[in-house]
Amino acid sequence: MNSKSLKVSIIVRTYNEERWIAHCLGAIFNQDFDNFEVILVDNNSTDHTVEVAKRYPVSTIVNIDKFLPGKALNDGIRASTGNYIVCISAHCIPKDKYWLQNLYNNFDGNEKLAGVYGRQLPLSYTSDADKRDLLIAFGQDKKVQLKDYFFHNANSMLPRALWDKFPFDEKATNIEDRIWGKLVIEAGYEIIYEPSASVYHYHGLHQHSNSSDRAKGIATILDKLDVESIGDLPKSFRPEIANFVVVLPVLGEHKVVGDIDFLQRSLDYLKEVKYINNIYVLTDNEIVGNLAIQNKVKVITRPDTIKDPNLSLEKVLQYALKCIEALDDFPEAVAYINYLYPFRPVELIDELILELQYEGLDSVFSSYVDFGNYWKEGVDGIYSQVGDALMPRVEKNPLHRALYGVGCVTLAPIIRRGGLVGDKVGIFPLNNLLYALRLDDETPIEIILSGIKYTGKDEKNV
Repeated sequence: MNSKSLKVSIIVRTYNEERWIAHCLGAIFNQDFDNFEVILVDNNSTDHTVEVAKRYPVSTIVNIDKFLPGKALNDGIRASTGNYIVCISAHCIPKDKYWLQNLYNNFDGNEKLAGVYGRQLPLSYTSDADKRDLLIAFGQDKKVQLKDYFFHNANSMLPRALWDKFPFDEKATNIEDRIWGKLVIEAGYEIIYEPSASVYHYHGLHQHSNSSDRAKGIATILDKLDVESIGDLPKSFRPEIANFVVVLPVLGEHKVVGDIDFLQRSLDYLKEVKYINNIYVLTDNEIVGNLAIQNKVKVITRPDTIKDPNLSLEKVLQYALKCIEALDDFPEAVAYINYLYPFRPVELIDELILELQYEGLDSVFSSYVDFGNYWKEGVDGIYSQVGDALMPRVEKNPLHRALYGVGCVTLAPIIRRGGLVGDKVGIFPLNNLLYALRLDDETPIEIILSGIKYTGKDEKNV
């Protein structure tokens, strides 16, 4: 930095950004920059956006009731103290720790510069239409705009002194940045596009753009042309970096048959999972707790309110996550397994995590692929057929029997709100009936033991 008195104020507008805000703020507070503050302008979020944001040293939180983009920015700027203002969307994640410095470098000695906006990169699962728009609009060459008033507030910087003269339009319902850009260009200032100040942006220029075959074709071509500069995921999203935990609920004493300890069997399996940082056993039983401690696994005490065997799994996991976050462990997603399912494929949990992250899903779970013929009974006692009729197997669409207990990974915001499966779902199909076996009264123990003997007691695939 050229001056110790220089300070940057970063304005982040939010509305229900629980999924993104930790990644955004985490990347901001990792910047190699001396002096900045973060102002959060929240439009009455109904999720946990503000609670998550408070994990970070945010200077000020401004609450607004009615969202108008320019007024929200102006309200945030009025609450700030910096010499320079940065505007960034809550679902934008700076690509590296030099993002802020690269924005600021353009202002050194340039009195005619009104604002700088940076590059926006798509994620691996950004829609084709949005990917196309981002790759076309934000290229690799730096530009000085003398007549072109394009400007984008999802990733931008401007001097406070200039904002004093030209605040954002407070009545505009959209493109307040383009309105501002036209105003300053006509006043004789210039705008710079700085591609080295890059952020990942899930949405495109138009958040409701429609995908099409043409968009997919263009996006595929641009991907190949621009492969060196486009990353697949922000660093904090990558499975080897992001924080994932496993919750293993146990009610009462755990099952031990002969010399086979089924809980120990599951703990041994989980120790080999590559992308899991912590394993939590939720239990009301001292013996189970001691076994978890012997395995260097964390224990969550299961209170009376969570002991009801009829309590939904969603409520159990929601309680577990609340306890986990109280320990200052804030996972990206929660993996759930039921130890009463004694068989699961090698690396299943890692595969579920990879699909969750790289496909941008809410939940991924295993299933048993079933080509059988099924009927369901309605409340009126009338039966109706489920799936395809009697037809050749090769022509049937299989049913998927969800095996959550074999393996299910769900984003923390979904669990936090009391859900298990979100809207965007991935299914990991399993074809072996062995994986569907559960240690319960409906499955003879002899079948389970035969399966273990068949696969081998020490076989990692079970």
